[in-house]
Amino acid sequence: MSKATTVENPLGIERVGRLLARYAIPSIIALIINSLYNMVDQIFIGQGVGFLGNGATNIIAPITMITIAIATLFGDGLAAFFSLSLGKGEGEKAAKGLGTSILYGSIFGIAWTVIAFIFLKPLCLIFGATENILPYALDYGRIIVLGFTFQIVGNAINSAIRTDGSPRYAMFAMMVGAVLNIILDPIFIFVFHWGVKGAAIATIASQLFGLLLNIAYLFRLKTIRLSRQSFSFDIRTAGRIASLGFASGANNLTSTVVAFVSNNLMTKYGALSVYGPDIPLTTFGLCMKVSMLAFSIGIGVASGSQPIIGFNYGAQKYDRVKKTFLLSAGVATIITSVSWIIFQCFPLQLIRIFGTESALYEEFAVKCFHIYLLLTFLNGLQMCAGVLFQAIGQPMKAAITSLSKQVIFYIPAMIILSHFFGLTGILMAGPTADALAFILSGAFCYKEIKKMEQMREKAA
Repeated sequence: MSKATTVENPLGIERVGRLLARYAIPSIIALIINSLYNMVDQIFIGQGVGFLGNGATNIIAPITMITIAIATLFGDGLAAFFSLSLGKGEGEKAAKGLGTSILYGSIFGIAWTVIAFIFLKPLCLIFGATENILPYALDYGRIIVLGFTFQIVGNAINSAIRTDGSPRYAMFAMMVGAVLNIILDPIFIFVFHWGVKGAAIATIASQLFGLLLNIAYLFRLKTIRLSRQSFSFDIRTAGRIASLGFASGANNLTSTVVAFVSNNLMTKYGALSVYGPDIPLTTFGLCMKVSMLAFSIGIGVASGSQPIIGFNYGAQKYDRVKKTFLLSAGVATIITSVSWIIFQCFPLQLIRIFGTESALYEEFAVKCFHIYLLLTFLNGLQMCAGVLFQAIGQPMKAAITSLSKQVIFYIPAMIILSHFFGLTGILMAGPTADALAFILSGAFCYKEIKKMEQMREKAA
């Protein structure tokens, strides 16, 4: 069993900018690919089935977000646990963390698949399915839930691969799955005429192939060696991993809550407007997915900083922690600012990627981009703040900074503003939450950086 030390591991000695590029670029590509799984489905569904089919994927999306929450609970938690253990030279502990994540991820994945399959119809109704959209949602959902375990276990192993020092392989495993999905989608939808079912089959087939590639890497790990003892139902290790991944998991879980509130408000106030319930439900969902695809770049920068921050914090190199955070936050802010320009200038072109519909459909879609995404250039700091606290082993602060936008600010703002301004109020809640979350995250990070500076001075 080889053990990584602060002398051997480049995380502790190599130039921060070079390290961030090495880890961030594969993370960015991986996250974009992850977003593309659903985006590609929606593009081909929109072209081949119509906007009701896209509305169906928006109904299934919050159910899928629960899966992603479980995946990041074990995946991001494992990444933090892994890097902190390696920073302290505890290779066997890191190996045990990987084995534990695989076991518990499999159990949770199978359990959630069974629950989601049995209760799919009531779940669709809870998340705002209209009479017209429900049949499509059931056809798509009954197949997509079968891949939940592939997604959860694959994400856990992929996170370990990145932290093990092979971010390119992690990127490759995800990229192959995404390319396969892009190839299979048009074949199943346009050639076989399977509609939304074909899109779902393409997705789970791609996820399974990606999982197999991730499993293959376990036989060539660099910094640790897995053994039979690594795979144990150690509740203590699982609890520590879950606590470190809680912020990421909870952040994705709150996306489900946000979808529940926004979908139901959209259908409620949409029915009272000229747009009707189906158009706001579908276009708002597409707007959110397009923005998440763009923001995957910023989130990827933040994720790329995680192993660097975690290792150096464990090694008490606080100056490198500070430098990594400031660099990642600056780059993420530049990225979100560029995305903001695109959202504000080209909304119609973006929405037409998913098919050309009625004038009312396009009118509300443009309104979504202009109002809901008005202050998204502020999101860069919050993305990196959550990762900072997660990487240094402070799950409570990580949870607060990560959840502030959606739970603390966005949901209450939606409920209050929609009461006064209807559909427009739901959209106005977006920039309101962005501004407040930026202020809160900035205050938390400023205080933590000052604390690390004091710790560095005491250690000198």
